[in-house]
Amino acid sequence: MKIVIIGAGAMGCLYGAYLSRKHEVIMLDSFDKQVEAINQNGITVLEEDGTENKFTNVKACISGEYTEAADLVVVFVKSTFTEDALRDNKKLFGDKTLVMTLQNGAGNDRKIAKYVNKKNIIIGTSKHNSVNLGGGKVRHSGSGETTIGSNLENNTNLDKIQAILEESGFKVEKTNDIQRVIWSKLFVNLSINTFTAITRAPIGSMIENKYAWDFAEKMICEAVDVAEADGTHFSYREVLNMVHHVCEDAGKGYSSMSQDVMNCRLTEIDAINGAIVEQAKLYNVKVHYNSLIVDLIHAIEGAYQYHKDGK
Repeated sequence: MKIVIIGAGAMGCLYGAYLSRKHEVIMLDSFDKQVEAINQNGITVLEEDGTENKFTNVKACISGEYTEAADLVVVFVKSTFTEDALRDNKKLFGDKTLVMTLQNGAGNDRKIAKYVNKKNIIIGTSKHNSVNLGGGKVRHSGSGETTIGSNLENNTNLDKIQAILEESGFKVEKTNDIQRVIWSKLFVNLSINTFTAITRAPIGSMIENKYAWDFAEKMICEAVDVAEADGTHFSYREVLNMVHHVCEDAGKGYSSMSQDVMNCRLTEIDAINGAIVEQAKLYNVKVHYNSLIVDLIHAIEGAYQYHKDGK
């Protein structure tokens, strides 16, 4: 099967490497040095147990330059770049091309639906954590299930995707309530991603620091209220326990947003906490803490110009 990964960052490289065990994989990215490194040396994955695995059965191209239709496209770009990535790579999408989004944030499936039949869209989340070390190298700092679903009932394409992922070494869980899963992932990202981006600290630090956890609790409870207004019920305690467990399991890992801030890159804040703020407006739910964190992250982005050498 020909699989194209749009976005050769930390998570894109991890999934691309594993999928290349059984399939032809083409990585697409806008960063020419990353494309060059993958073509020269493949993808190297540093595992949690200290082992180092090299995957050379991968190719890479500049995004928009690969024009052959794919059997499966996996979208891993930041949510804020989804529209551009889909438009630039629209030649990838044939009538039978399956497209899976494993991105952070909400609404990516609606953007993909402009280019792909809804039955061919797979929506998913991943509990893996990966850190981009540059030059086609990533550190696999946390493992877990890949959960997939569809907005359509009885979508047989889910079985195809499950088989592809499992034969490549991923644990897969199918769900009939993918929106509940998306909300759950959003709760994790809006707290862990954003706060560790501000502190530039590992994920586990959020539960070690009383002040950090208190602030995260307030953001999470606001988001639970928005989910409730939108029709998906969660208890505060259920969600707080879930986020706490993620912090415990991925303690030494760094969130994608903290990596962005440390490397002076624009973040996905508008697709994460920003999505909560916009959804809250529809239901007149107060989300003061999420609004504040959006402004804080944008303020940090605005200060990149003052950091020497991107530090």
